[in-house]
Amino acid sequence: MQTLRFLLAHLSSFRRIFWVLICVGAIDGATSFSVPILLAEFTKPPITTDLLSRVVPIITVCLATSLLLQWCLRSWGESLTGWFGNDLRLSLFSRTERLSIDTLSAYHSGYIASLINQVAGSVGALSSTIVWLVGHLCSVLLLFMFFTARESKEMAVVNLAILCVFVTVGVILARKIVPLADDKNQTQAVVMERFIDLLTNIPTIKRLGIVSWAQHMLRHESQASDASIFRFQRFHANRWCLLHGIFYTALISTIGFLLFQVEKGAVSASILILFIAGFARVQNLAERLSELIKSLLETNAYVAKLEEILCQERPLGDRSVAPLDEILCDSIVHRYGERSQEIRVPHVSFRRGERVLISGRSGQGKSTFLSILANHRTPRAGECRWNKELYSTYNDTLTHSFAVVSQEAELFNLSLRENLTMGSPVPDGEILTLLHDLGLNDLMQSLPEGLDTKVGEKGVHLSSGQKQRINIARGLLLGRPVLLLDEPTSHLDKASEELVIKRLSQLPATTTVVIVSHHAELRSLCSREFVFENGVMKEGARLRGST
Repeated sequence: MQTLRFLLAHLSSFRRIFWVLICVGAIDGATSFSVPILLAEFTKPPITTDLLSRVVPIITVCLATSLLLQWCLRSWGESLTGWFGNDLRLSLFSRTERLSIDTLSAYHSGYIASLINQVAGSVGALSSTIVWLVGHLCSVLLLFMFFTARESKEMAVVNLAILCVFVTVGVILARKIVPLADDKNQTQAVVMERFIDLLTNIPTIKRLGIVSWAQHMLRHESQASDASIFRFQRFHANRWCLLHGIFYTALISTIGFLLFQVEKGAVSASILILFIAGFARVQNLAERLSELIKSLLETNAYVAKLEEILCQERPLGDRSVAPLDEILCDSIVHRYGERSQEIRVPHVSFRRGERVLISGRSGQGKSTFLSILANHRTPRAGECRWNKELYSTYNDTLTHSFAVVSQEAELFNLSLRENLTMGSPVPDGEILTLLHDLGLNDLMQSLPEGLDTKVGEKGVHLSSGQKQRINIARGLLLGRPVLLLDEPTSHLDKASEELVIKRLSQLPATTTVVIVSHHAELRSLCSREFVFENGVMKEGARLRGST
């Protein structure tokens, strides 16, 4: 079963506690089931007169031990749900980060987020259920069958057959419920995707005055989801009734058989104590087993879809990058999404410390090429090399060698300091000097908590020009050997653009800079220019750049 394999494969640091808790569950099952066993044993004729003093202390010890073991299971086993779920989210985040931009662009971010959250939540909960169920089921079932067989082998065989029928019917019904669960999951994923998309764009919805349209979209998707939920739950209710009908039929039949045997004197009446208590325990565990199988099969749909996406992750090499001498791109061919036009880069190299400008009309592939250069996309043909070695031979130190400043400001709902430093220990003085150089003094004076002020989701509290300059400042503070700038001054006025150009001209001579821009003013920074024409990158005129 795919979900079970996925769970076991991702246990990582929780593997030991997982198996220890299963053993604890088995001991607890045996300890708690010892109570009806003891009662059945001690009430067999002839019954002794000191029954109270002999039985109660033993039962007390059994129940106290079971209480302690169940405390461990509830404390550690149920915590495993949250621990494992959180660890799984981190693991899946790392795998998602290794997907190319093209793969990520093929899916809505809200869909991937809801899928990861559903898998982490469901698999985390299943880990706790398995811990609780497997050990208890094994020990209780073995003890129940052993003591039942000691009284009546025929009854033990019948009960085992009934349990097998119950599990078989449960699995068959669980398989039949999978398409309904898949449909429910798909419609719920669509609702979640639509909800996240519209919720994150509420400012746009308000500006356009299209609240009614947005509500209609959500209502339409929700109605389809509601219908699939009801179909799923109705089948689930029918399944529950059928399985309970099997158990109740078995219970009544077996009690009748036992009473008949007791009347004949073939078995002791004490077997009723063991059977009724044991049957109730086995029924409860078998029901939970059936629910576990259903949950595993239902989660299979989520896991399969997530693995379908994550299997496209790019494998990393094992080498760390050395200081840059040259980046070479040769015979690159790529197509963005479903577009018919390909971008082609026959041959281009960037030497350490060079300043290069890439220009051309919109939609020619300039930004896509920057993504290929930064190893965020894998070209369909051709290759990129860092110091004559293929990108694919390097580990994640290659990607960490590039700082990409995109034309759309990418800010987090964190403080201004956190958005700028990304966890690096940068002194406040250095940050403030850089913001001053980029003309952001007025912004700093307006922030109530200075660098500790939150900028809001996607920098909603800032203007477009402020966000873009903060984006540039972050790229500079990262201090990477290669700086890639995609239309870095598109939202800036003339004065702000001049400040940015002046600050970029002060970069260390060892920093390689590649700039995509339509703005002629940025030519003053560069020594070479490449032009995209009809999707093909060609070398342009040599410039009089600062290098």
